[in-house]
Amino acid sequence: MAVRWCLIGALSCAWFATKFGKKNTLIAITALNGGATIINMMFTDYATWAAMRFIIGLSLGGYFTVAVSLMIGLFTPTVRGKLTAFASSMFSVALVVMGAYAAFITSIDAPWQSLMWVGGVPPLAAAALMIFVLPSDKKVIAYGEEEQAKAEASTDANVTAKKGSWGEMLSKPYRAITITCLLLSGLNFYGFQFFGGFVTTYLREVRMFDGATIGLIFSISAFGSLFGAWFWGWAADKFGRKVNAFGFILAGIMVSIFFIAPGDMVIGGLNMLAILGLIYNFGLSSSAVWGGYFSELFPAHLRSYGAALFHGGRILGMWAPMVLIFIQERTDLQTAMWGSPIVWIIAGLLWLTLPETLKGGVFHKEKKVQQASA
Repeated sequence: MAVRWCLIGALSCAWFATKFGKKNTLIAITALNGGATIINMMFTDYATWAAMRFIIGLSLGGYFTVAVSLMIGLFTPTVRGKLTAFASSMFSVALVVMGAYAAFITSIDAPWQSLMWVGGVPPLAAAALMIFVLPSDKKVIAYGEEEQAKAEASTDANVTAKKGSWGEMLSKPYRAITITCLLLSGLNFYGFQFFGGFVTTYLREVRMFDGATIGLIFSISAFGSLFGAWFWGWAADKFGRKVNAFGFILAGIMVSIFFIAPGDMVIGGLNMLAILGLIYNFGLSSSAVWGGYFSELFPAHLRSYGAALFHGGRILGMWAPMVLIFIQERTDLQTAMWGSPIVWIIAGLLWLTLPETLKGGVFHKEKKVQQASA
């Protein structure tokens, strides 16, 4: 259910950002997130809990959409990949911090509400800080939005500023890119579910590992996501956004080797499966630039809608567990999980069909034309 609320939040907040401004929308959904978390803790009846969970789900989905579309307008294209990737990697950092804090409050027998306060107060503080720190959409012209700003400031009745809509995203000029981004995002959820959703069961029941070994493999593998996000952010700014597609292909290759590699092989003191998992997560984190990249694929007035396409893939991705179970019931777990490398390689090839948005990037068409004419 939370997945649906995130999806609705992403799609609806794109419209709110266009209608009321990115800064105002971002402040509102950040404050709603923190406030709903605190209220959720203070009341125990189901109706209040469900309502607050609904608000939290909407705000989580919308926050990424609006924050990314606002952020890429404040910085030049040559740093957007690193910024978007860094922002995405903060999820992993937050998990580590919250895990450490949870262990701390458990050791001192503190009430569970202490954990909820950490989830509720910082967003409220951040929302208040945004009022003074973030520039107003009306006062600062974002990169790539110069023509849009001129249209909004014009007194000529014949000149109107474009506002954008989901209908325009599906119109002929943008339909192919919109559908490709949705498919790419959906395949991301399928690939993750086919492997990540059942890897613990696979390691325990197929590979016969104990809990300690499984935990070690997961701990080492998780580092690949954090380090990988920063690497791929740099790569996207240096060589172009489409270069990151090879991260998905790398992930597909690593998963394939994971299924056939011996479980008792140790390299440099580390289990080989842990090393393969680390490289797998490293490759997958190439998608950390998607929010900014999807926004860049569309004109300025559609940036928020472009960023929302990352969550839009959940329309397809929410069916992934059922598809996996359907295959598993007719074959076995390991056969079903082989869908993961297939999905990742298909997704990587699909990514390569999208336009390159970084001028001077390896796959940028203008660069190839200039080289041919030289």
